Amino acid sequence: MELSISFFYCMPLFDVNYSLNIGWCQSPVDLAKLTRLAGPRWIEIEATALEHNLRAVKGLLQPPTRLLAVIKADAYGAGAVEAARIFLATGADYLGVTTLAEGQELRRAGITAPILLMSPLLPEELPQALTNDLTLTISSRSGAEAAAAAAAMVGRQARVHLKVETGLQRTGLEPGEVVPLAREMRCWPGVQLEGIYSHLAEAAHPGAARRQMECFQRVLMELEEQQISLPLKHICNSTGLLLHRGMHLDMVRAGTLLYGQFPYQAPRRGLELKNPWQFKARILFIHDVAAGTPVGYGGDYVVKKATRLAVIPVGYADGFALTPVSRPKDLNDLARHLVKTILAYLGRGGGEGTAVTIAGQRAPVVGRVGMQLSMVDVGHLPEVKVGQEVQLDLRRPTASARLPRVYCREGQPYLVRTTSGEMVPVLSSAGQNLAPGAGI
Repeated sequence: MELSISFFYCMPLFDVNYSLNIGWCQSPVDLAKLTRLAGPRWIEIEATALEHNLRAVKGLLQPPTRLLAVIKADAYGAGAVEAARIFLATGADYLGVTTLAEGQELRRAGITAPILLMSPLLPEELPQALTNDLTLTISSRSGAEAAAAAAAMVGRQARVHLKVETGLQRTGLEPGEVVPLAREMRCWPGVQLEGIYSHLAEAAHPGAARRQMECFQRVLMELEEQQISLPLKHICNSTGLLLHRGMHLDMVRAGTLLYGQFPYQAPRRGLELKNPWQFKARILFIHDVAAGTPVGYGGDYVVKKATRLAVIPVGYADGFALTPVSRPKDLNDLARHLVKTILAYLGRGGGEGTAVTIAGQRAPVVGRVGMQLSMVDVGHLPEVKVGQEVQLDLRRPTASARLPRVYCREGQPYLVRTTSGEMVPVLSSAGQNLAPGAGI
């Protein structure tokens, strides 16, 4: 049975449907009632921002080019199931994930739209993928043969896209392998050649992107000469979508743009994207400390003057104050990394984990960030109280999937994904369901 809880505006009352009903429409968000379901920290996802971004991206495409919404890695932290429903209801044609588990999660949620697995699978994973009607990526002859064998075993058709290696050197068939394999595969029972694609390694560099596209086009021409038809041809990611109109082909794969962020070095092309993401928490504890008091593990931070400290239920286990460190691309990139590290050490970086926002004002995080608790200096904010809402910066790639997601429509929550992954609907005071259509 799906668990949900019903609250009237003044007092809790449980009904037989157990559906959470909060008076969001008539008043500001009731933090006490929200906390009973989501806990004292959560990520808010604004559905209308996701819808706006998808429409804006789709507006750059010329019919009949389709849009594949990439929702890998839990939809870039936004929550795969609800993000998929929102994108499909707004006009996405296809979904893209990386792993079998990601595809299965969507099918369990009742999503019936086509889903492309954009990574090769191990042979033992293939039967489950086909049983769940997931589209396979074929990156090798052995992978193709394993897909055909799995299709025969489970009695289901294997819908596949051939992946061509054109320059990323990650996965894919070498260009010379494609036509001979496709010629064989079109005669295999239980296998449907639906598409072919490649992936741009340097989409922001026109010369490199052009070389990859030329390689891909040569393969497409060879297939056409052999009268081998693959209906869906695609190579563009978010950067390619913005930079290379001539490469849109039959479908584009958009990820970063849909979540309100522009890829590095990509032009904006007139797009006005909206940020759907906010990380919030509530203050658990406030106390006074005297000047000269060491704060936190190791006593690294010492209070210079008497102040008040607020404790928030957020730490590095949630991804707070964690910064992904990638290998520097060149000496200039290395220099930027070093400068950021030094500024963070001095508490002057201004990045994630260095400050929070309370009632519209910034307050510094002090002492070492703990695993699940952190401290904030609120001495300059005398009105701050226990239970007050705090807004925090959090890098999406490091955000814990166990943080609750609260989905809103124009600020009114309509759905909560709890720490256990359970999806609990939230109704408006008028009993309206603000969620987009499910089971798409």
